Amino acid sequence: MTTQMIICFAISAVVIAGYIWNKLSVGTVGCIGIVLFLLTGCIGPKDILGNIGNANLVMITSMFVISEGFKRTKAIHLVASTVKKISKGSMVMVMLGFTLATVMAATFTGSAVAAFCIVAPIVTATCEEMNISISKTIFSVGLVSIAACAIIPVGGSLAMLAELNGYIAANGYEQYTMEAMDLFKGRGMSLLVLILYTTFVGFRFAPEKPIVASKDSSELSKRVAHHEPLKQPQEISAIAIFCLVSLCLIFNTPLNNVLAAIGGPNLAAWEISFIGAVATVATGVLSSKEACASMPIDLTLMVAGGLCMGSALANTGAGDLIGNAIASTASSLGNPYLIGALFYLIPFFLTQIMQNRTVMAIFAPIAILACKSMGADCTGPLLLVASACCTAFMTPMATPTVPMVMGIGGYDMKSNMKQSILPAILLSAANILWVMTIYPL
Repeated sequence: MTTQMIICFAISAVVIAGYIWNKLSVGTVGCIGIVLFLLTGCIGPKDILGNIGNANLVMITSMFVISEGFKRTKAIHLVASTVKKISKGSMVMVMLGFTLATVMAATFTGSAVAAFCIVAPIVTATCEEMNISISKTIFSVGLVSIAACAIIPVGGSLAMLAELNGYIAANGYEQYTMEAMDLFKGRGMSLLVLILYTTFVGFRFAPEKPIVASKDSSELSKRVAHHEPLKQPQEISAIAIFCLVSLCLIFNTPLNNVLAAIGGPNLAAWEISFIGAVATVATGVLSSKEACASMPIDLTLMVAGGLCMGSALANTGAGDLIGNAIASTASSLGNPYLIGALFYLIPFFLTQIMQNRTVMAIFAPIAILACKSMGADCTGPLLLVASACCTAFMTPMATPTVPMVMGIGGYDMKSNMKQSILPAILLSAANILWVMTIYPL
């Protein structure tokens, strides 16, 4: 282990301790981490600028603006009233509706951030309508938006399949090329466990009220009531913008196929969201001051800090160090379930502090090469690596979705991790036992 790796691990520990300590704002802790990584040479200025300009951050701030405009319309309250009427006051029915809606959003968008941004305004309004604390529901919604991505074989799932097969081909092990239904067959059990947990159990472990007072939590929705109702042109614009942005995010691939056919531009998710945010202000739904006030700057800085931590761990070779140790250990284990646990649990915990794509880029080739050296089928371990990298919800550094969940729900890091422990255990057990049973080495 090099000196730079030790420094990187030490700074990461300090940053995590800062979030747990909870005496400084999360944005401040994130910025302190960025400065320490920069001064010690773990990251460079280009890394910082690249992470601050990350597409997910642009998408988050843009979707907060769009959602703020949508929350001022009569339509969202109509949706909330409808949910209240259908559920007949049953918390289980409410959570089932939230869960299924989020599964569909995550499936079609292929993005946890996009799925959460689409569903969150409706969840917030419904909780207000039914007098339910948002802190009881929003963690489960965020959990589903993260863990339900890339399971059902459309959109993001097919993109991940192509990525995994690319790793297999690059490492010369094409006899185990994965098929379209393998991700669903392998991860379908975890989806079932996820739906059952968030519908019947998750809200029971959530705090009764926000832990942290923040304008991004319950106060975010309360301030809407103090504004004058939107005029009809702005009302129509707010609804149209939210619906069009949501549809474009859900059907992003078909949309770009159509645009390519007519010689148009390729629109990424962040570009769609940014255009929607600009339209929200341009049409008078929000003033520029109101739009800026709706952006969660503190949470955005925390996400940037998490991204820089992931870059530092990758730059210093810390991820490769852990990966090589796993490959060596896997070759010496005889039990396939222990091998599966190794390839799931280590990436699962590492992806809580590193970008999931970085972790997958490190561990997918390691899983393939380890299986190749053993003469084993790499499908199971590779599916477990992919599942682990798509299930990062325990810390605010894990994925940009988690800081959004913490902000809206009013959670601190301690309460977020407390809610994460049981689903982490259940999903880990479901993934390891199921995948290694139907895809034996």
